[in-house]
Amino acid sequence: MIATRSVIALTGMLALGACASQKDLNILFRRGIKEAKQDDFSAAMKDLEQFAADACAGARPDRRCREAYLALGHCRESAGAPASAWAAFDRALALPPHEKDQAVKQDLARAEEQVNDKLKQQADHGPVLIRYRDEVPEEYTLRSVTISIDFQPVVARDKNVAELHSPDFMQIYAGPLTAGQHVLVLDAVHNCKAGQDVPCARSELHRAWAFDSEGHAPTTIELRGYADPGEDGKPAQPTASLTKR
Repeated sequence: MIATRSVIALTGMLALGACASQKDLNILFRRGIKEAKQDDFSAAMKDLEQFAADACAGARPDRRCREAYLALGHCRESAGAPASAWAAFDRALALPPHEKDQAVKQDLARAEEQVNDKLKQQADHGPVLIRYRDEVPEEYTLRSVTISIDFQPVVARDKNVAELHSPDFMQIYAGPLTAGQHVLVLDAVHNCKAGQDVPCARSELHRAWAFDSEGHAPTTIELRGYADPGEDGKPAQPTASLTKR
């Protein structure tokens, strides 16, 4: 009973915190969009990145997240960071409403071309290592992992992929990489284990990030698969994060 009261109290505190922060989210979004329209790219990126981190990362992103990511992508592109722009456009494409998806696909194609053109100007190379760890709940089973760098697949695993569900990171790729900013895309599929007495639904996860590498210096990328808790009895939602070492 005491534990139950504690959970209820904590839930209430979190709800109050979410309500209290809504004003801050409104300020960040409106200010970021205004700054973007005024070509104040540095300020706009700071505010929109904070809004995205606070409002768009969970299982139920804010309805304004698509607009925020689109504005963020255009700001990053104008600031000369096409890889970061591509990642923002890619995230926007996955969010509703979808009436103007064709325009976002054009943004993606333009940013991809800029990424490739920029990397062609670099001569230095350095090694890149990719490590993966899957921490999704036990009702899920990992079926496949595909990783692309700069729009080319470097990892495609569907056999023995369940071994990545581990408390430790496992290295799944090592190879040379041109110095500069890159795009990494992760696609992972989780199925539901049979006989689990908890809500579960097949998940096809797609996430993209930008990261920098330096010539002659190793770059280690750690990808962590986990799940956002479901709400109102809905299944947990697999997602992922990237950390550069």
